[in-house]
Amino acid sequence: MKYRITCLLLLVICSVTITAQVPVREEPRHHPVLQNKYIRLLDVWLPPGDTTLYHIHATPSLFIILSNTVTGSQIKGGQWQQNRSPAGYAWFRSFLNDTLIHRVCNMDTVVYHVNDIEILSSYNTNNAPTKKTLPFTLLFENERSFAYQIKNITSNKQIINKRGPMIAELVSGNAIFFHNTTTNETKEIKAGDYCYIKPGTSFYFSAAGKGEINLVLFEIK
Repeated sequence: MKYRITCLLLLVICSVTITAQVPVREEPRHHPVLQNKYIRLLDVWLPPGDTTLYHIHATPSLFIILSNTVTGSQIKGGQWQQNRSPAGYAWFRSFLNDTLIHRVCNMDTVVYHVNDIEILSSYNTNNAPTKKTLPFTLLFENERSFAYQIKNITSNKQIINKRGPMIAELVSGNAIFFHNTTTNETKEIKAGDYCYIKPGTSFYFSAAGKGEINLVLFEIK
């Protein structure tokens, strides 16, 4: 009798674990590494063969993939779908009237690395002038953000200032340096790393070596 009760309890626990759904910020593989008034950055590392819990996306978000990985995703109640997630692919999803509940599995032999940047607040006020795009390749623009791509960094200092909060994500290539001309601080950014840039900061990037890079720069409007 005790054995039957124990088995039933284990079945219940397993069932709850499999079907559990949590806000994405509480999913164990989504690590909150930065949060402020404007954004919450979730750094996601999923080992080969591992699967996330079902989790809920309900906040406008920017995403960027930092690894080349074959993954699977399953919307709750649906079938598994296999995808190839290429490093450097970036996108935005508003999740307005579009809440997503899904889970993701790593079907590859390498770690799946992705950043989920939840936009918690806009930067511009209603009276703020519309900002022009920066002198970089524009990946996309929407009501909440800009996304740019930088493939190489010239020796000329291209100083950027008077902009909204930004996240610089180095997908690949040699390390680069972020120079804050307001505080005279310098930060090295290696492939797979991010750098948060406070609104209004005056800054520029410099190259640590030669060769092409893939730097994605997000700006919150």
